[in-house]
Amino acid sequence: MLKGSGTRKLGGRDSLRAFQRFLGLALVALFVSLFPSRAHAYTWMIKHGYASCPVCHADPSGGELLTTYGRVQSDELLRMKYGKSTSEGARQELKAPRLVRNLESKTDALSGTDEEAKEDAPDDKIVDEDAPAAAATEEEAASAPTDSAASEESERYPGEFLWGLVKTPDWLLLGGSYRHLSVFRPGRDEKKFVTFPMMADLYGQVQIGNFRINASIGAVRVGVASPYARAAQVTRGQGDEWNLLSRTHWIGYDFAEGAVTVRAGHMNLPFGVRIPEHTMWVRTATLTDRESAQQDGVAIAYNGEKLRGEVMAIAGNYQVNPDKYRQRGYAGYAEYMLTDRIAVGVSSTVTKAKKDRITLDPDALRQAHGAFARAALTEDIVVLAEANALFTTDHDSGYVGFAQVDYELIRGLHLMATGEILDKGYDTLVGGPRTAGNGKTQLGAWGTVDWFCLPHVEVRADAFSRQADEFTILGQLHVFL
Repeated sequence: MLKGSGTRKLGGRDSLRAFQRFLGLALVALFVSLFPSRAHAYTWMIKHGYASCPVCHADPSGGELLTTYGRVQSDELLRMKYGKSTSEGARQELKAPRLVRNLESKTDALSGTDEEAKEDAPDDKIVDEDAPAAAATEEEAASAPTDSAASEESERYPGEFLWGLVKTPDWLLLGGSYRHLSVFRPGRDEKKFVTFPMMADLYGQVQIGNFRINASIGAVRVGVASPYARAAQVTRGQGDEWNLLSRTHWIGYDFAEGAVTVRAGHMNLPFGVRIPEHTMWVRTATLTDRESAQQDGVAIAYNGEKLRGEVMAIAGNYQVNPDKYRQRGYAGYAEYMLTDRIAVGVSSTVTKAKKDRITLDPDALRQAHGAFARAALTEDIVVLAEANALFTTDHDSGYVGFAQVDYELIRGLHLMATGEILDKGYDTLVGGPRTAGNGKTQLGAWGTVDWFCLPHVEVRADAFSRQADEFTILGQLHVFL
């Protein structure tokens, strides 16, 4: 453990013991649940045995821009179904990404023959090389419409950009995301309800051979002193003015038939579970959210059959000025598949800035180290969990963690329950009484209904309560292209 001089200490036996108890209980509870009988998902975002992020995402660690294959899987495995799929015909001609085909061929080689592999594989893992997503059954094929209108509709499938309206060449990926947020705080006397666009981004990637160029551009408007989006701005408007931002922009090269990717640029930090809830304590306390915590640097990612991971050398965020606020250090994670439905991993990050952008402390050193897991307990229930120890200059040691249970009531409709815990560590420089989150444990609870009602359209409602904070209800419309 690193220590400073005088009052600049990173210790705190009480906080450390409390974190050890929390981590111990979390690991025991997780161990009990880690051996399900049969399941179809790692998390509610990754279905039917797909563990490797590059299968569906351009980013080797997941998030944002979808591949063509990822769009198809989103439509087939994520959204609510009201009738027969119109994209089956198109899916027969869609090949899985190169990494998936390589892993499948390695599995076949280890298993002997293709037929032996199919006999030994679970029913939901048998795939054809040219059609990794399950093909239509003979009965479905026989009953499929044959008129020209149906044939034309089958050619317009979610693997293409903008719901199939724009067909892009193989070397180009396009995508986008629009999130509109409504916030209701019933305990307030004024401004109980506010609504605003939270995200309006476009993504793109050009790939020539193994070489990739990836970038995003968006627009945002946030209030004065808001901690969100500011660090991603490329224009400098203040107050409620609209600003352009870029959350990610990088160049990369794929090695080892796509299993290894080296990137340089402005990227999401590789740390923990990459969840979309950027206001969860586990993301804000570690400064690893996907909303505006990206950093410039160089990263190397590996995605194998059982092991995946990424490590990044952080050079600082050059969209933040002046230089004294830029954090430098490293971040990384490694995850191992215990079974085809259970993954456990570890994360670590250490950064230092001349002045902390959040606390304004000088010579600020931040550390977070911990573990995470994702597991499918049944066909319909999946679990995410993460726990981290926090060490910050002028603070006692702290901790942060969360556990989320997702129940898919019917295809496309999810009910989620999430618990949070936080102690950022007592601020020894400021002093004063110990409060929830500052030397004392702070707890939070979320209840969520998440409905993927249409292709690439999500409607979500959250209600959460946190100690020392007001009860809040969130409503969100998310359209991802």
